[in-house]
Amino acid sequence: MAQTASAPLFDRLPASVKSAKVLKMVGDSFAPYRIVGDDGKTVTGVDADMAKALEPLLGVKVELTIVSNLPAMLAGIDTGRYDLSAGPLLSTKAREERYDILTWMLSKPAFVLPVAAGRKSTKLEDLCGLRMSFPAGSAQEAYAKKVSDRCVAGAKVPLEMVPLADQNATVLAAQSGRADVAGMQLAAALYLQQRNPGKFTIQTDETDGLGVLHQGFVFKKNAELSPVVHDALKEIWKSGEYARIMDRWGLTLTKAPAPLLNPASSK
Repeated sequence: MAQTASAPLFDRLPASVKSAKVLKMVGDSFAPYRIVGDDGKTVTGVDADMAKALEPLLGVKVELTIVSNLPAMLAGIDTGRYDLSAGPLLSTKAREERYDILTWMLSKPAFVLPVAAGRKSTKLEDLCGLRMSFPAGSAQEAYAKKVSDRCVAGAKVPLEMVPLADQNATVLAAQSGRADVAGMQLAAALYLQQRNPGKFTIQTDETDGLGVLHQGFVFKKNAELSPVVHDALKEIWKSGEYARIMDRWGLTLTKAPAPLLNPASSK
């Protein structure tokens, strides 16, 4: 790629990225963000499209590597093996003390029930007493606890927690009967439902009492790269490409009005 006016942010990249002409991104297998093809190498999804949109602005190739789970993603950032984690990771003050989080989408907790199991829900409290699977260490673990606490406060049976390795495992657990409901973010739940018509129902907290979530890329704290990618995302918003990407993957309801760097710390 020509590092000229056609790649306006190239000169601001860290020297190591400019030298390699590669930005190393890491993520796990997590639809609709990262979908690994049958060859085990080809990756499509929202993050792959976002990476392609970043390349002409930065003047480097964005190389997306798939690892096993969230702890492996963050370990790769900590050690410097990767420049950023695809996420999208929930922005919290605690996390922003350790990392820079550049948010680019909104979501909220969602809880998926297999239709075949015959369970129905019309409100969050209908989940009380069920076995809930979720990726261990993820934001969903905290939200599962909030739901369980609400159950107890309403004199209902708390949730039975089923922490698992990753998002795929949580869905399989619900389908196999190891769990009754799978916790995930709304974007992932919508994608799962779209790909499997008639097989899943989605329960959310329509009061938004569990919070609307800001999610995004993860960098080392105070990374030289963070503000550069932030400015690149602003250009992707301005051009309309961001909206096109989100609409393409059925994520219109999760579009953020603007990319934000460490939004939780500014509150």
